[in-house]
Amino acid sequence: MRALAVGALTGALALGAGAIAPAPAQTAPRLGGYYEHQLSGSLRRGDGSYLDYDRFRVNLDQTAGAHAAASIGVVYQLYRGDTRVPLAGLLPRSLAGLVDTASVEIEDRHFVNHLYLSLRAGPVELVAGKQYLAWGAAAVFNPTELFRPKNPFEPGYDREGLGAITTKLALGPLSELLLAVVPDGGFERSGKVARARHHVGGVDLSALVAETHEPIAAATPGVGQTFARRRALGGDFSAELAGFGVWGEALYSWFDGARWLEASAGGNYTLGDGTHLTLEGYFNGRGEGGAPYRAESWLARISGERRSLGRVLLYGGVSRTVAELWTLGGSAIANPGDGSAALIPLVGYSLAQNVDLLFNGIVSLGGDESELAAGGTGAFLRARIYY
Repeated sequence: MRALAVGALTGALALGAGAIAPAPAQTAPRLGGYYEHQLSGSLRRGDGSYLDYDRFRVNLDQTAGAHAAASIGVVYQLYRGDTRVPLAGLLPRSLAGLVDTASVEIEDRHFVNHLYLSLRAGPVELVAGKQYLAWGAAAVFNPTELFRPKNPFEPGYDREGLGAITTKLALGPLSELLLAVVPDGGFERSGKVARARHHVGGVDLSALVAETHEPIAAATPGVGQTFARRRALGGDFSAELAGFGVWGEALYSWFDGARWLEASAGGNYTLGDGTHLTLEGYFNGRGEGGAPYRAESWLARISGERRSLGRVLLYGGVSRTVAELWTLGGSAIANPGDGSAALIPLVGYSLAQNVDLLFNGIVSLGGDESELAAGGTGAFLRARIYY
């Protein structure tokens, strides 16, 4: 079955690329991907649960000359264990009655992670399809990333692409102008982004203007959502100073009669023994000063519409490669406003050149009403084989 699926994908991309460029200019399709198995467990308010999954990803890339390329990634993810998640367990006890016995079922997923066609003509590149709209200088909290933000507990994990049409105009080796449209209903409601990037004096700079339509959080679940226009203006910078990597990023938004600033700043440094250190702070002007937080804020955070409940989050991370095969480290996220924190230990091992093992834990600290205590305590063990 896998060979049949891969063969079909290869044939489809080869035919598509062949329609773009003459056959002699084509290169052989590049096949890759991974198989991943993860076993995780969690404990919250004395209730334990476990979740087991298999994830299989197929990537296929095809180029046709120097001016055209196509790429597709397909993911199959199968779950077992406690796949029904009670929503009351994600809220403080004082708000659990809002969702009563409601729950969310984690279902098997079969989806196209990305699928796009790229055409180049001189300094202009056009990309159409499900693609990665990821930018910004910050390591964990990226205010300017309006679509599919990172998971702060594992910022480096795979993210799904987004259907869009983008055009890039190269203005130099490290400078460009990007225009993007993210179709969603009619053109009026679709997301629109204009971003300029430039490198000068050892500093990478960018400026961004965007417009999206986002849901207005309902005070209670089950109420039909309404949407409002959000306009945003921001930018970022990154540089290296005396061996330190430093960055900053900010976004100012207008949405549903409110205005607020989001900003992050941080840096990293590698010690002489190879230990890598990262620090980052995030400010959310839409957040609240501390617990207890409003019910609509909790619901917006659960649905992914808010990056944080509080106004300030702090991140710190450390990692080091030991004996070439082991990676030891961890990170921590803290909310000074409500006194909560999440400690995230990490142990990685390269079993072979293309086999990785990863242990990752989460230990939540804080009161029941606090932001980061909501995750409880948990851990997962993951094995991944690349091909």
